[in-house]
Amino acid sequence: LKIPVNSIVKYGQFDYINIQNPHINFLKCWVINKDSILKEFAITGDNISFNTRQIHTSTFIFPLRSEEYQNCDLIIAADKRFTKLDLPIIFCNSNYLINQNNNSSLLLGLLIGTCLFLFLYNSYLFITIKQRLYLWYSVYLFLIVIYIAAESGLLFKYFTTKIETFNDLIRPIVFAFVEIPLLLFFNQLLNLKEKFPKTFLINKIFFIFYFCLIIIVLVTFDNNNFQTQGFWLIILYFTGPIILLSMLVQSIYLVINKVRFASFALASYSSFFIFIGIYVLQQRELIGTNVLTKYANYWTIFSEAILMGFLLGWRFKLYKEEAENTLKNSIYQQEQIFIKTAAWQEKEMERISFLLHDTVGANLGYLRLETDNMPLTQEGRNSIANQITRIGNEVRNMSHSYSPIVLKDKGLFNALNDIVNTISNNSNIKLQFEWIGEKNKISLQYQIIIYQIIQELLQNIIKHSKAKNAFLQILYEEYLISVYVEDDGIGFDVTEEKNGIGLKNISTLVSILNGTCRIESKKLEGFNISIEFINQINEKK
Repeated sequence: LKIPVNSIVKYGQFDYINIQNPHINFLKCWVINKDSILKEFAITGDNISFNTRQIHTSTFIFPLRSEEYQNCDLIIAADKRFTKLDLPIIFCNSNYLINQNNNSSLLLGLLIGTCLFLFLYNSYLFITIKQRLYLWYSVYLFLIVIYIAAESGLLFKYFTTKIETFNDLIRPIVFAFVEIPLLLFFNQLLNLKEKFPKTFLINKIFFIFYFCLIIIVLVTFDNNNFQTQGFWLIILYFTGPIILLSMLVQSIYLVINKVRFASFALASYSSFFIFIGIYVLQQRELIGTNVLTKYANYWTIFSEAILMGFLLGWRFKLYKEEAENTLKNSIYQQEQIFIKTAAWQEKEMERISFLLHDTVGANLGYLRLETDNMPLTQEGRNSIANQITRIGNEVRNMSHSYSPIVLKDKGLFNALNDIVNTISNNSNIKLQFEWIGEKNKISLQYQIIIYQIIQELLQNIIKHSKAKNAFLQILYEEYLISVYVEDDGIGFDVTEEKNGIGLKNISTLVSILNGTCRIESKKLEGFNISIEFINQINEKK
């Protein structure tokens, strides 16, 4: 460019020339008067060390007082490889330059500070909540910070000062990387791995291909080979939109299938595809330059950041409402369980009362009659001692069967272990007991019912199965408790025995917990039963 100084001075004197594009590869300026060079500035640019700049700012500023160079010409030689060369030139005085730098620094500081705050906040949420959505949003925000720093020239000024030609590649590389956390974010949000495994596999292939492509670009980057740089820039400019187009088609498919949040994915991929398309076309000089096209890259990343942030907030609100509804349902279920358990315990107390009256009371009455008419011989004393021992055993067995007492004292695991040891020591049945998971996280109400169920099952094995081997397993998970019992006894025909008292009692107990019960047995082929019910982790203990 050749610019007569007088053509600018007529609008006002100036002290500086500010060329505001920080990504000019090579830039040199002269002041000439006819055939003489009056002033020459050293060659600079973002492919040359940052220290070559006249004033150490992210844009190119040349001190040049117009009063000293009347009737002279300003010569500017600029080169930008492979992308559109924008050359906004501002002739200004000191006050304007200071105000402009302050305003731009304030705006950049506000943008970068906001993104860094959101990055740190979402990183904290990821660490505490352990949901990968927050990780991918954090990565996206971090890449935005790097992109803003690179686009504004701050990255070259403070971090890559001596890595000259890398500045040509850093912005398209970061812009390409932005698509990766975006893709992973929506994969996680839509739960594609479980709901649409084939779609998830396709996305995984896209991710691996795209990631490997970016790594190849970085590895094969040649500072001194502009043709290689240009080739990779063109590849990245066209590969990104192609992958985004496939994601856009995929999101339409998910919307049709009414996948939750799929409409957000469609909006996200659509806006990203449109804006990045506008940006590529503007860089290739296929469309004009205006506020929309010139800053389409910024519109892209910020629209996605806002959409993702809004989506996380809305998702949190929905899940909070669902959690509250789940808690209400859980509390209602717990109340029902308490009511049914109280009724069951009342029946148990009646049963214990009858046992005490009909068994212990009757035996004590018989013992009293015998002692009244029994001679005080050694044989008589032995008979009385044996009857007292038998009555004591009956009382102890009844106390063990009254589960709240033994469970409060020992806990479910130890109480069941005692029953298993008693059966193994006093019968011909080899009973194995296995407990998987936590042992002390089941509420007392649940312990009571589980204890009653297992008592009923083991009594049936002892009395009716004629088994030699039996197995009892308790499985505790965060949201599920299961009970499994089997034996190798004579079995029975389930269709014939379904109205038996034992099975009825077990069915009643399982229904209290809103659980499921599956019985498998045939005559002479043993017996097994599997019981499962939801573990109410929010229940009152």
